[in-house]
Amino acid sequence: MRSMGEPCSSTLIHTVLRWPRCSAFGRSPGLAAAVRAADQGVLDRDSLARIAAPIESGLVVLTGLPRADRWPEIRPHALLDVIQKSRDCVSWVVIDVAPYLEEDEELSFDTAAPRRNQATLAALEAADEVVVVGAADPVGLQRLVRGLDGIKEHTHKSPLVVVNRVRASAVGRDPERKIREILQRFAGVETVSFIPDDPRAYDGALLNGEVLLDSAPKSQAREALSLLANDVAGVPPPQVRNRRAKG
Repeated sequence: MRSMGEPCSSTLIHTVLRWPRCSAFGRSPGLAAAVRAADQGVLDRDSLARIAAPIESGLVVLTGLPRADRWPEIRPHALLDVIQKSRDCVSWVVIDVAPYLEEDEELSFDTAAPRRNQATLAALEAADEVVVVGAADPVGLQRLVRGLDGIKEHTHKSPLVVVNRVRASAVGRDPERKIREILQRFAGVETVSFIPDDPRAYDGALLNGEVLLDSAPKSQAREALSLLANDVAGVPPPQVRNRRAKG
């Protein structure tokens, strides 16, 4: 298991403040502790390493809030400090944010008042790459189209579009072709990455609190996620060698 600071490790920062997911790792809310330390000016490499929760495959996690009503604790300036300190410790920082981008217009006159979606907006501002993920079903695709339109106001970066849990039962035959046509027609998206649905692998990983690389390394979903990670990182996909049959 790698610790923060080793060259191949990555940090996942969970900033979804509307649907708490902290209990999955059985940990106290690491993000809140890190933001509090940053707000007090005492966050450094060592304290961040103590706060973050290490799991397998070189991944460390700053778990999110246990209750949605604690969202004012995540102050944008402190979150940006946490992101920068994480960049100093690991090779990759992945920030999981909520899909809500609306600003609280009634509070816009008060720059000191906390805003619920400000963590998402701060993370978008700090991001080098933006990955927008939508669900492969009629409701999810509608939300994805609206989200792609709304995100243009908050980042100048062209997002990488990913459609998750792709299956014919929700979209119809040849789901990838249909989804690609929908996104091209209604959102002007030319390139889409697809993650196939693999409920058995997902359930096993969730049950055991593991990543797919450890719980289901041969899963089709894991292979698609690996290719997606290579795409984001600018790493060429591995070459598959053809094997000649012996006779």
